[in-house]
Amino acid sequence: MTKRTERLADALYQELLGWAGTWRGTTHKVVPIDEVRRCFGAIFDHREGDGGIAATLQTTLSILSDLGQIVMGKATDFERVELPQKIKLVPTAAKASKVIPPMPRWHRSLYDLEDAWPAATAHQRVRYMAINRWLMGNPDTAEVPLRERSLEIFGRYGSEQDYDSPEKVLDEIRSGPLFRDRERLLRLLCAVATPPPLLSKQPLEEAVPNQLTRVGDGDLLLVVENSATWWSIVKALPARHNLGHIAWGLGASFMSSILSITDNHEIRRIRYFGDVDLSGLRIPDSARRTARVGGLPPVDPAVNLYAELFAIGRSWRAADRTVDEDRARQLAAWLPVEHHDAIVRLLTGRRRVAQEWVGYRHLARTTNWHADLI
Repeated sequence: MTKRTERLADALYQELLGWAGTWRGTTHKVVPIDEVRRCFGAIFDHREGDGGIAATLQTTLSILSDLGQIVMGKATDFERVELPQKIKLVPTAAKASKVIPPMPRWHRSLYDLEDAWPAATAHQRVRYMAINRWLMGNPDTAEVPLRERSLEIFGRYGSEQDYDSPEKVLDEIRSGPLFRDRERLLRLLCAVATPPPLLSKQPLEEAVPNQLTRVGDGDLLLVVENSATWWSIVKALPARHNLGHIAWGLGASFMSSILSITDNHEIRRIRYFGDVDLSGLRIPDSARRTARVGGLPPVDPAVNLYAELFAIGRSWRAADRTVDEDRARQLAAWLPVEHHDAIVRLLTGRRRVAQEWVGYRHLARTTNWHADLI
């Protein structure tokens, strides 16, 4: 081995490492021969006495192979000077040993998680720990919608770094003990699943094609952004009210579906209750403009429900884009002036307050929001 070939081998190896980019060096890294040729071309300056490029590359790869820095593939390119179709960079670092965080002291309902803990993902563990902390706190176990329970658990015992929307944490996760057994999860959390409601006087009792729930003979329509809160309001309705209908707004769908009420001539007033975030305020802002063009009643806020939300809700990091102050104040103007500054702080700070904080238990314990029903 000459000094010349040693230098070429070292230079090629460094070029290959640069090509590998973010490779951590804990596993073999495959390099196609075309990339090997390109890397070699970047460092090879032909000199008198050198053989052909392919022959010199072949020699250089043999040196790296002898040094244990690469493994050459068995298949070749079938050229006159045969080169492997690919090489593999040999790991340069040992795999980091899997660190298993210490287990919490389990609530008696979660003892079986002791066996599952070592194999659990970090994604599962943070959820197990939040649920465990909630159970250890001797919580109120009155049955509520799953999203309200999820918000209660992960909004209080979770971290913004772990969840984007605490009320939705349990919507999709289906892997691992506890989460894949939906019936056990609901029993443990004393929660009820509230799938998209079939909009009836009693939850899920009968379907109404226009997605309006008749709950009385009044001329007032209350529209609720999310299904869990729809369920809770329907269940907590007082015996006396002036509501004619209550509707689940299906999130942003209400911006266009508001036109579907044109056939319901008994509706003379519309009130709306949703999340306090960019999308939650854009929905009624757009719907009221659609209503005005369509000759419908104005879309007004359910001011007392919003007052309850501002009083008891906790803010959370929002996935929405940042809103400038002018736009934030424009959206805030739909709500009473006493909430404007809070809304501006939320929107410009990329924060949100989920409407599920005004849950069934709270609705059942206070009558303040009943003023929105008259």
